[in-house]
Amino acid sequence: MKALNVLVVDDAAFIRDLIKKAMRDSYPSFKIHEAVDGRKAQGILKSNPIDLVLCDWEMPEMSGLELITWMRTEERYAKTPFMMITSRGERDHVIKAVTAGVSDYIGKPFTRDNFLGKVNKLLAKHLGLSVKETQQASAKPQDASVSALTGGSAPAQVKPATKPATQGTAAALMGNPLVAQADQTAKPIAKGAVSGAKSGAKAKGIAELRFGSGGSARCVIKDINLQEMSGVFKREGDIPQLLEQAVLDIVDQDAGQVARINCYVRMLQAIENNADAATIKIVIRYVDDDPVKLDTLSRFIAKVR
Repeated sequence: MKALNVLVVDDAAFIRDLIKKAMRDSYPSFKIHEAVDGRKAQGILKSNPIDLVLCDWEMPEMSGLELITWMRTEERYAKTPFMMITSRGERDHVIKAVTAGVSDYIGKPFTRDNFLGKVNKLLAKHLGLSVKETQQASAKPQDASVSALTGGSAPAQVKPATKPATQGTAAALMGNPLVAQADQTAKPIAKGAVSGAKSGAKAKGIAELRFGSGGSARCVIKDINLQEMSGVFKREGDIPQLLEQAVLDIVDQDAGQVARINCYVRMLQAIENNADAATIKIVIRYVDDDPVKLDTLSRFIAKVR
């Protein structure tokens, strides 16, 4: 396969590792560059011929939106394929990304197969690589969340059930399928009581979790700080895996802000002493360094502790 230069941009090292692992497994001839924010990425783009950019949206110094806006003003990067990787999948965010010139986007958390499927399409559409060639190259069974840290294989993930894309008014006006895809992005779980979540510790609030395998959980928070959160949730179907990628949705009602904190599953434990335990204790560890998100998280912690 043709050797290409790929730039991975994300302020969370955990997410960069997932992406680099998936890319190196599937495209061993590609050279992978990485940057912790848009400013560092801009420097790499100026000094290296980059063929594909895989970039986070919310980062310090320079955001992904600012980076793509700059790239599209540069002659050599005016048409370079750019995939936005973001935990913000709302329609207005997607419209901003489309207007700025992104080639595709993917929401966090994501599965390895979903991510590589989008990369394959970008390579075929923008760089002339055949779909058959890219599909064969990326046919790997490992789950990125585990193998990125352990180098081993993991049980197959259950693919999320996605509702059909709807052709909304914004999509029709923009004439771009990426906007229509925004309806498929996972949204916070509807409010409601969490049954079966029993524990000796006093509840400190409710947290919404979305997992890379497609599942979600509404957790009763038992403890939370600026490094991690522990809670319990009612088991409904498959449970997440250790080290699985996740997103924690934190809402600051007073400021009207939503912080989508990138994290991973650090611990899972059944509360009841049987294989069919209905209540699961979970500990998640944050991997985000975004100061705006952490500020929202800090305000949330101050209210619930």
